[in-house]
Amino acid sequence: MTAAIAPPEASRDDTVLDISGLVRHFTGPAGTVRAVDGVSLSIGRGEIVGLVGESGSGKSTVGRCAVRLDRPTAGSVTINGRDVTRLSKRALRPLRKDFHLVFQDPSSSLDPRMTVGAIVAQPLRLHRLASGDALRDRVATLLAQVGLRPELARRRPHELSGGQRQRVSIARALSVDPQLLVADEPTSALDVSVQASVLNLLVDLQRERHFGCLFITHDLAAVEYLADRIAVMYLGQLVEQAPAAELFADPKHPYTQALLSAAPVPNPAAQRSRARIVLSGELPSPLDPPGGCRFHTRCPLAVDRCRTEPPALRRLAEGGGRQVSCHLVADDGTAPDAAAPCPVTINRP
Repeated sequence: MTAAIAPPEASRDDTVLDISGLVRHFTGPAGTVRAVDGVSLSIGRGEIVGLVGESGSGKSTVGRCAVRLDRPTAGSVTINGRDVTRLSKRALRPLRKDFHLVFQDPSSSLDPRMTVGAIVAQPLRLHRLASGDALRDRVATLLAQVGLRPELARRRPHELSGGQRQRVSIARALSVDPQLLVADEPTSALDVSVQASVLNLLVDLQRERHFGCLFITHDLAAVEYLADRIAVMYLGQLVEQAPAAELFADPKHPYTQALLSAAPVPNPAAQRSRARIVLSGELPSPLDPPGGCRFHTRCPLAVDRCRTEPPALRRLAEGGGRQVSCHLVADDGTAPDAAAPCPVTINRP
């Protein structure tokens, strides 16, 4: 397991989420799935941190552990200075208004038997924050804030479009003014035509309410548009963290370079002339992850050390808080020539 280091990006007084050495394993008949293996990550108040990586890298498991829908196998999760890692469901209940999750598929996360108004009002009722006319007014305000007409409160989820359902999910999540929002691929189930409007809504609400946000996605255009800082995940571990602009301009880890080189750019001529890093093989199984660096089985630059010694996620001396887990990246940020940075500008929503 890669040694975890304390995430230093957000000051402790201003940190809404602090994940340290997070481990989540699932044991079944086929063996133990090492979904998350030593992840450390922090999010400051008013900050959006993007978590990216291939399907199966463990992104969603990190998000579920962050809001305690999954109990970590090891490590800690601290929200607003309070360690919630081992709290019982009863002890967690009054704290849940401080953190919420927006699920990937609004069709399955909204109760089809409830009206939209009842869905948005439910957290307010459970936490006894409003009732009667005040509750109805609050629901109408929330619907307006996410761009929905007040009369939609009487409808049920199946009567709405996919974009409208996701807006209802966001309104429900924000109804109790949480300080942390975890958005797990919130646009992946939506038509391309409505994805941009939902992303713009999240940006506007985050700027207005100043909550911290963990934005989980495989959509690099979305994360470039939204995130202040990006963490890149591969097979249960973080391989790179950096401010968004720095990571897109100069990716250091070979996996990050490959990930960004695969993203299309809007200029056809530039797209045809771009150098691509093509990875060989499939993502290894988390049931039996490779020894040494977990990326070495697909890395075009791997050396003997990569196959035997797990690299630590370490801070580079170049400043900006960049962290990289790679033996081949020097402390000053110099990457090997064969993995030279491939600056990417992705078409923003």
